[in-house]
Amino acid sequence: MKTVRAVLLVAALLIPAAAHADEASDKAALARQVVDFAVVPGLEKHFGRMIGQAAEKLPADKRDAARAALTTESASIREDLVGVFAGYYADSYSLAELKELAAFYGSPLGRKMVQVQENPPEAVNMAVQQQILKLVAFLSATTGGPR
Repeated sequence: MKTVRAVLLVAALLIPAAAHADEASDKAALARQVVDFAVVPGLEKHFGRMIGQAAEKLPADKRDAARAALTTESASIREDLVGVFAGYYADSYSLAELKELAAFYGSPLGRKMVQVQENPPEAVNMAVQQQILKLVAFLSATTGGPR
């Protein structure tokens, strides 16, 4: 009888820990999926732009090779950033919320939202820049800073 109690006690202690570990694992996987859908496209765009700008500083005959090398060499940095975002999302959202986010960003509308968000037309970019300049001017005038 003592053996049965001991086994039941150990099981009672381990089952919640196992369930918690499973939930943490599920959250981590879903968070990574959400990041892949929602964040990675923007990271890819920014990495590509930065690599392109770096390559443009080189002679024309070395640019393609430099782009390829920089893309390969920066892959671990990109993966580290993705991991940071995934950890942040796993900590910030419940399992149910991550499921909803994954479903949304995996849907056609979610994919379109990311595409639209990451690729605004030049007119939108210019309008945003104009508003930022207005804000800078306003803040400078209000705080007595340089104009």
